[in-house]
Amino acid sequence: MMKKTVSLLSMLLVAATLSAREVERVYVSTDRTVYVSGDDVWVSLFVCDLSGRPSTFSAVAYLELLSPSGAAVEAKISLLDGRGAGIFRLPSSIPTGTYRLSAYTALNTSETTDAWRIGDRFISVFNISSKARLDSLVVLTPEEEYRAEARSSSSQGKVMLSVKKTASPGEKLVVSLLNQGADADVSLSVYHDDGIATPSQEHDIASFVSALGSSAPVYGPSGRLSEYDGEIIKATVIGRSDKDDEASLSTAGEPSNIYIGRNDGAGNYLFQTNNIYGEREIVCELSSTLQDDASLRIESPFIHPSALFLPTLQLSEAIRPDLTLRKRALAAESAARPDTLVEFMPYRRDLILGGGEKIHYHLDDYVRFPSVIETIVEIVPSLQLKKSKGEWKLTMIAQDATGFRRYKTENLLVLMDGVILSDISHIVSFDAMLLEDIDIYDRTVVFGRTAYRGAVNFITKKNYVTVLDFPSNVTVTDFHGVSYPVAYRGGVAPGSGQDLRQLLYWDPVMKMASGKDTSIEIKAPSYKGQFRVVAEGLASDGSPIFREAWFEVR
Repeated sequence: MMKKTVSLLSMLLVAATLSAREVERVYVSTDRTVYVSGDDVWVSLFVCDLSGRPSTFSAVAYLELLSPSGAAVEAKISLLDGRGAGIFRLPSSIPTGTYRLSAYTALNTSETTDAWRIGDRFISVFNISSKARLDSLVVLTPEEEYRAEARSSSSQGKVMLSVKKTASPGEKLVVSLLNQGADADVSLSVYHDDGIATPSQEHDIASFVSALGSSAPVYGPSGRLSEYDGEIIKATVIGRSDKDDEASLSTAGEPSNIYIGRNDGAGNYLFQTNNIYGEREIVCELSSTLQDDASLRIESPFIHPSALFLPTLQLSEAIRPDLTLRKRALAAESAARPDTLVEFMPYRRDLILGGGEKIHYHLDDYVRFPSVIETIVEIVPSLQLKKSKGEWKLTMIAQDATGFRRYKTENLLVLMDGVILSDISHIVSFDAMLLEDIDIYDRTVVFGRTAYRGAVNFITKKNYVTVLDFPSNVTVTDFHGVSYPVAYRGGVAPGSGQDLRQLLYWDPVMKMASGKDTSIEIKAPSYKGQFRVVAEGLASDGSPIFREAWFEVR
């Protein structure tokens, strides 16, 4: 009896431990807290369990910039081992005011309280091109009364931060970090610290950690499926569909993403992805046995939570010079935007055709032919287009695993710009002069319930696949995928003129081993002013880290 009791207690402890690991809290770190309309906001996410250690459960987080009137911006951030990084741009039409930046995972969407909001961040936004305001949150302050409030954040953790106190315009400086504690993971930002008041935060990294223990979730009766591999895209059936119908989703252009949907029994198909990156066009096809014109509509994954409390923003003539400089800096960046200077960080990939050998034909290397049939006959000997019983078929000369026996097969996955083509006639009627490449994969490709003997991808010059005349069961939709995880390490575009950068350096995921030094080099801009260096994050034991330093360009 005692053994059974011990066994039962062990099972309960294991179950409790597993349950605890599946609680996630997201802390939002940004490069700054004051922006102007049109600015880029650089984001770093820390996803933790209730002990403050990284949660590796979810692979995507959702980010919303909230005001009392709703979400001004929506973004998706890919997660890898509990960390995420990305970037989004503030609309030029965004009203002046203070906003709440909230991040959550699919696990948080089934919680019935606001316990998950402890990692939210406030940012102030000034519209420099219009008088649009969040009137209830903007306070007009006389110039003589305006002052930037002193920050309340205190130093945390055992990461030491130092930088030379003064510099000349254009001078190179070194920022040094020494980790005297456990392994650390921080975001590091260096930016112009002008005279504009920064919003007071509900939670800094220290209060976030201290609030974890009291933020246990209360779950409702239903919630989204866990997204441990990547975003689960939900598509609703428009028309009638049978549970055995097959639905596919593919993205136009590189990299190719192809997924089969699962019928949830409630009129929806769910596509389990490994995250689709960037702004894409996606093509969904529903092969309905009940009604030919049944199609799919992609549903939004965002939950649009309340903005809750928002602090007021001071608007005053006192900050006109600072806003004028920011406006000039933004205009200067428009010709040489840091987009070209970003550094991509590691992220998870799921490319059905990636990682294997392919036979690549770049058609401009050959004599061009006006028709696709002629192009294949003259350039691609392993392919053949033929018509059988009124339907076009594409066949390929394949070889077995030994590489000696060759045979012809029609069991091919046919794509254009990475999009599945069920009707080969689209290829036959396409203008061959608009084709750029043909890629052939002579290997088994498993897709859904079907194993194909090979794959062929016809690549056009400008993703022309999305303008094909598809039947009504195929829908083409603009899709906002997860942001590519990027860092900005201070590069300046050559010939960009006066250096007015407001952000000098941003590393959203800086790993620092215990006892190790880390040094970065930054270049001071062309103008004079005060600059702030901020490192915040978590140590491997779950303790908070926050350090800051200043230097002046004279």
